[in-house]
Amino acid sequence: MIKVHLKSFVQNSSVSKENEAAEHLKNKFEEELSSYPNAKGDIYILTSIRIFGQKRNDIDMLVMGFFDNFRIENAKTKNYGDVSELNIKSIICNIELKSHSANSVRHEGTDYIVLYNGIRHNASQQCNEAKFSLYNHLNDQLFIKPFICDVLWFNGLSKFDLTCMRGSCIDNALQRDFKLKDLFNVILQQADVRREETKQFNLDCFSGGQKEYQTIVSLFTKERKPQGLTKEKFELLSQKSTEVDKLIQDAGSKLTIVTGRAGTGKTIQLLQLAFRLANEDSSNRCLILTYNHALVSDIQRLIDYTPMPSRVDGRTVTIRTIHSFFHSLMKEVGIPTNHLNPLKATYEDDYSNCLKRLYDFIIKECLEEDIDTLKDMAESPIDWDYILIDEAQDFSEIEKKIIFKVYGAHRLIVADGVDQFMRVGYRQIWERGVDKSLIRKPKVMELERRQKANLVSFVNAFAKLANLDWKVRPNDELPGGEIKIFSKFTKKTYDLLKSNCEKNKCENYDILILEPPSQVTTDAKGNRSFSKAEKYVSKGISIFDGINNQNRTTYPTKDQCRVFQYDSCRGLEGWCVVCADFDELIQYKMSTYKHNDDELGFDKEKTKKRNVYLWSLMPLTRPVDTLIITLKDQNSEVGLMLKQLADVYSDFIEWNIE
Repeated sequence: MIKVHLKSFVQNSSVSKENEAAEHLKNKFEEELSSYPNAKGDIYILTSIRIFGQKRNDIDMLVMGFFDNFRIENAKTKNYGDVSELNIKSIICNIELKSHSANSVRHEGTDYIVLYNGIRHNASQQCNEAKFSLYNHLNDQLFIKPFICDVLWFNGLSKFDLTCMRGSCIDNALQRDFKLKDLFNVILQQADVRREETKQFNLDCFSGGQKEYQTIVSLFTKERKPQGLTKEKFELLSQKSTEVDKLIQDAGSKLTIVTGRAGTGKTIQLLQLAFRLANEDSSNRCLILTYNHALVSDIQRLIDYTPMPSRVDGRTVTIRTIHSFFHSLMKEVGIPTNHLNPLKATYEDDYSNCLKRLYDFIIKECLEEDIDTLKDMAESPIDWDYILIDEAQDFSEIEKKIIFKVYGAHRLIVADGVDQFMRVGYRQIWERGVDKSLIRKPKVMELERRQKANLVSFVNAFAKLANLDWKVRPNDELPGGEIKIFSKFTKKTYDLLKSNCEKNKCENYDILILEPPSQVTTDAKGNRSFSKAEKYVSKGISIFDGINNQNRTTYPTKDQCRVFQYDSCRGLEGWCVVCADFDELIQYKMSTYKHNDDELGFDKEKTKKRNVYLWSLMPLTRPVDTLIITLKDQNSEVGLMLKQLADVYSDFIEWNIE
C-alpha cells in the first residue's frame, strides 16, 4: 500500500490556496492508488516551502515519492517510446500552482502567460526558475542532484480549456482534474527511463536510491528555525513598536527620514516598517535598497526565515542593491547594460554614463502616465508601492532625482547614517527640494541598540583620541562586552569565539571576520577571493568567503562564519567581530584617500586623517559582544592609540601583544 503524506509550511492561521489544492491532490492520489494494492511506498506532498540563498525562495508544491512494485501499463517514454509496462521507482516534481480561469491564461509559443490584474506574467518561466532553485538548494545543502521535473498545475482550467490552448500535444501543464497517469506522462516527457538487463523499464529520479530520497524528506519535514542574532532580529520584526506606529501613519503621504549613527537600530526599524506595510491587511510591495552586496545578502537571509512571500505578483518585501535596481530600470527603458560588469575597472564610469542617459529619459521625456506604463509591464522589476533606502546618505543626486520622479517622495522611507559615508564623497540631503510640510523626520536616534555598553565606551573613547565629533549613548540594558587585541588571528582565538557563540546560543554565522585589501587574491579573469581561505579551512575554521565575487549575491546556508573585506562591512553585525590587521587598514585608507573639491581651504592632512578615522569607526561598531583586533605593528599610530585605551580600560580591553 502506498501512503500519501501532506505537510504545509504555512502558518495555521493563514488561508492558503496551496493547502487547499494539496488537500484535493492528496484525496485524488489516495483514491487512484487504491487500484495498486500490491505497490508499497509513500508520496509526500509538501506545500509553501521556503528555501534559502536561491533566486526563487518560494516553492508552491513539491511532490516526491519512492515505491516498490509500482507498475503502470502502456507508458509513453522520452527515450524508448511506448513501453507495455513501466516500473515507477521514484519521482520528484516541483509544481507551480496557478488558479487562474481560462480567460486569464494565454499559450504563446511554448510558454504559458497568466494575467494578474491585467498584467502579464510568464508562468512557464516562474516554474522553471523554481525548479532550478530547488535543484541548487538540494545540491548546496545535501550535495544531492536528483532529476527534478517541473509541472504547471492550472487548477482553474479543465482538460477542454487546456486542449483548446495548446492542442493535443503533451507539455508540462496539467488541468484541475488531472489523474496520476497524467502526472507520469508529464514526468516521462522530461526524465529518461532506464532499461535493465532483464528488459524491465524503470523510472528512477534519485541516483542515490531510497537513502537519498529519505534525506530530502528529512530536510523538508524538519523545520528550520533562526538562531542567535538572526533569531533576535526575526523576533523584533514581529514585535509592536510605538516608534514604527508613529512613522507608518505618514507612509504614503510624506517623505520619511530616519536618522541615527551606527548601531542605533535604523536598519531593523526600516525592516519593521517594510513588514508592516506588506502585511496581509495592507498587501503592499516593498523594495529595500542599499549599496552594499554583503548587507543585501544578510537581510535577504533574514527575510527568507519569515513567511513573507517573495513573488512578483503580490505583497512582498524584497531587497536589492542600488546598482541592481538602476540596471533593471535602464533595461526597462531600452538603455543597453550588457557592458556593465562590476569586475571591470571602468564599471563606475560606465554606470555613471548609463545613469545620465536614464536621467535624461526619465526626467526630461517621461510623463507620469509613461512611468505608470513602465510599472505595468509584464513582471516589471520596478512595480513597487514603497521604496525603503538603507544607508541613504550614499545616494548620488542623480539617483535621488530619478527615484523621486518614478515613485514620488511620499513613497520613500530612508535611513540616514548621519556621518557614515563612503560611496559618492558627499552626504545626500534627502529633504533638499521637498516641501517641509511633506517631510517626516523624527529626532535623531542616539541610543545604542546593537553594541554592549563596554564596546560603546571603547568606540566613544577611540573617537575622542582621533579628535572626531562622535558620541553614542550606551544602553543600560546591554551591559558587558569585551575587546581583545592580538598580533594575529589563530585557530585558538577562533575556538574561543565559537565557544562564546555556542554558550550564547549563537551560530557560526554570528562570527564576522573583516580583512584588508592585501588579503584579496585576484586571478587573471578578475575574480577575487580570500587569500587565506584554504589555510583557514585546513585548520578547521569553517568560513563563507564573502570576498569571492562568485558569492556576491548569496549568503552562507551552512554553519560557517563570514569573511568580508572591510569595505563590505557597512550595515553588517556579528556577535563576535574580528578586525584583522587593523593598522594596515588605516594605512591603506590614508594612502588611497582622495580629497574632494569641497575640502579646499582646509588643512588637507587633518581632513584626510579625520575622514579615515571616521571611516574606521564603521568596522569597530559591528560587534555586539566581542571585538578582536589584530595589529601588524603595535607601534603604528593606531596601535599606540589602542595601547593607550587598553591601559585605561584594562578591565574589559585585553592587550595580548608582547
